[in-house]
Parts: sequence; C-alpha cells; structure tokens
Amino acid sequence: MHLLHVSDTHLARQGAPVSHPELPAPQDRLARVLEVAAPRGPFDAVLLTGDICDDGSTEAAAAVRRLIEASAPGVPVVAVPGNHDHTESVLSVFGPAPTTLGPWQVVTAATNLPMTVEGHAGPVVAALAEVDPARPTLVLMHHPLRSRSTHEWFLLRERHLLTDALTRHTAPVVLATGHTHEAFEAVDGLVTHLGAPSTYYAIVHTGDTWAPAAVGTGTGARLIRLSSDTVASEVLWA
Repeated sequence: MHLLHVSDTHLARQGAPVSHPELPAPQDRLARVLEVAAPRGPFDAVLLTGDICDDGSTEAAAAVRRLIEASAPGVPVVAVPGNHDHTESVLSVFGPAPTTLGPWQVVTAATNLPMTVEGHAGPVVAALAEVDPARPTLVLMHHPLRSRSTHEWFLLRERHLLTDALTRHTAPVVLATGHTHEAFEAVDGLVTHLGAPSTYYAIVHTGDTWAPAAVGTGTGARLIRLSSDTVASEVLWA
C-alpha cells in the first residue's frame, strides 16, 4: 500500500481569525503540499492526523476534504481530530474510517480533550483492545506516543497504558501521528512511530523547549509504504 500522510493543516472558515495571520494562508500551504505529493501517487489512501481546522469548524474541515479530493480523486481519506478540531465536525465531513486497508487493520482514535492542548491515550487503548493483536495494525491518532518533545502540551496523558497495550501485539504496528508540527520517525521493536510534519508551519522541538522554525522550512507530508510485514517511509518537503 502507498499512503500519503498529511497533518496539522489548520484551515479556518472564511472570515474567521487564524492563529498566525503573518504566515501564508493555510489553504495555500496545503495546496502546495498536495501539488508536490501528486507526482508520487497514486495513493491507496490519504491519512489526516488531526488539527484539520484551526477553528474547529465544519466548513474548514470540508474545505480540507475538497482540496485533498481535487488532488487525489477517488482516494479514501481517513481522518482523526486534533486539539483544534471538534470531533463531531471531523466525523460529519469525513465519515467513519475503514476497518482495513489491504492486509492492515485500521484503528482511529480521538486523543483530543476539551479545552486542552495535550492528549489522552485512553481512546487508543480502547480501540486497540477491539482488534486482533496478531495482525498488522495501522493506528491514526493526533498526539504522538513518542516525539522529540517532553513539553506537557505535546504529550499523551496515561501514555504508559498505550505502551503496555502495544506489548501485546505480535505483528507490526504503525502509529501515524501529528501535533508536534515536526517530522519524526522511530522504531520500538514491532512498533513504528511516524509523525508527519505540518502542512502549515513547522516547529523545532528539543526536550521541554520548542520554537517556530524559519518560515518556509520544515513543512510537508509523509509518504508511507506498507506490505504485510514491512514499513517504509520518507518525508516529502514542500
């Protein structure tokens, strides 16, 4: 399977204030990333790991879907909400996720908590309990289990519960995440952590400190290739 992993697009409905008015419009940045990614297709699915909207609006989520569908017509879009999103808006626009993509089980979880930046591992643990731990599993979630950050805003509450749940899996697991606005990749045994960069603006993390990256750097998407037992990935900068 050939997947395009996009995250942290941060679109807002027309006329709504945005978090960073000094930056190029988020819809223009997303369009640019999709333009760069298109020649690397066709894709079997587009993964969208949260902060789809900057304002949580259904209108912004729908605009993201239109841009993706224009770039990759007919390709399934699998989306989960982030801390800037309203979970119900994401579900209403993108619908329920497929339960499988090729030989891989698909698990989606809303790690966002009301009025907070950090996430919660509980929904991921509950979702993993419903699938076969002996089959390869692709997990979509906004907040990463691992990244370069130890700042409280970029962590999962009760993360140890997810770590414990993953030890029960005897087949490969991919955790596709966003939130940090920084590309990240790590492997822990059978578990591969794949953090996508933001399409909007990048952040540089070092432990408990973080800062915006230079404008025009560090943004893009991630390309993921999955077979029944292997994972390959690269970052596509745009």
